[in-house]
Amino acid sequence: MAIDKAEAIVLHSRKQGETSKILSLFTKEFGKLSVMVKGSRNLKSRYWGVLETLNHIAIVFYYKETRELQYVSQAEIIDAFPNIHGQLGKMALAAIPCEIVDKVERPGHHNQSLFTLLLDTLQALEREESGLRNIVRAFELKFFELSGFKPMLAQCAFCKQEQLGEHQYFALDRGAYSCQSCGHRMEPSILISGAALQILRRLAATPIASAHQANVGGALGKELDTFLMAYLRYHIDGLQQLRSVAYLEQLQAAFKNQG
Repeated sequence: MAIDKAEAIVLHSRKQGETSKILSLFTKEFGKLSVMVKGSRNLKSRYWGVLETLNHIAIVFYYKETRELQYVSQAEIIDAFPNIHGQLGKMALAAIPCEIVDKVERPGHHNQSLFTLLLDTLQALEREESGLRNIVRAFELKFFELSGFKPMLAQCAFCKQEQLGEHQYFALDRGAYSCQSCGHRMEPSILISGAALQILRRLAATPIASAHQANVGGALGKELDTFLMAYLRYHIDGLQQLRSVAYLEQLQAAFKNQG
């Protein structure tokens, strides 16, 4: 058993016994880890406030390769993202990339590029006050690329033309689209507007830090989210139900009803 250090993002936590927590962490050095932090729920614990979901932390832990659950001996905050934790809307949005990573990444799979992408996403959500959905959309597109199923958005799969019509047919299995002129409807496919595809092209090529600048209206935003979730669910098992997405939809409905 070795003592190791890691930089981590808290993806999820649950209570264990009377005073402890079990955390799902995504670390820069070791990938996804499940850890126990004994006594962390005690009001006098030195961990009080450190282990909250979404926090960016530094940990010291006892690592044993044959053990599923590792044990943390020290933890301190690098960034608590106070603006995210202080706003329900930001919390709901930040939970989406964290849940995706938590469900998709297997324990111990080192993926520093994905760690950097997730951290960049949380930092952008913390910093910006508008265009927040575009930050999450950009995360999803870049996540597709890192996972090996990047959608081909640049040109029609048949005629290779980049010009977009009013609507295109996007084949989920092939990750490519057929333009209106070609008229080939590949199955399974979904209809996607030229406006939506143009925004997807822009977000795929834009750094996370600048994604909030894209101008996306309500109807177009809904189309983008429907497409991205359909593509995500088609290619990755276990993502048919995302609690974070359901919570965001409930939150939006509640605000709409209040208005």
